[in-house]
Amino acid sequence: MFDLSKFNEYREDNRCEIKKAREGLPDSLWSTYSAFANCYGGVIILGVSENKDGSWQTTGLQSVDKLRKDFWNTINNLQKVNKNLLQIKTCNFIR
Repeated sequence: MFDLSKFNEYREDNRCEIKKAREGLPDSLWSTYSAFANCYGGVIILGVSENKDGSWQTTGLQSVDKLRKDFWNTINNLQKVNKNLLQIKTCNFIR
């Protein structure tokens, strides 16, 4: 599980990926979801960018409620995502 109090210790790896998502859900979110679904799972964190040294920096999110709605609409759209493997309780949107 992701522990927000350890934010500065985390780095991207094969089980954790960050996305800026400042302007909405990035297209790359779905390829990451697919890759995690085909392996051992993982955590996708929105509203964060990676610095040159590998550390993370928050970029913030606009319209969190819209992002949440867009996420669930897309993940349940068989034209975009082959299978929804998630439940609402497994996804957190931290403001």
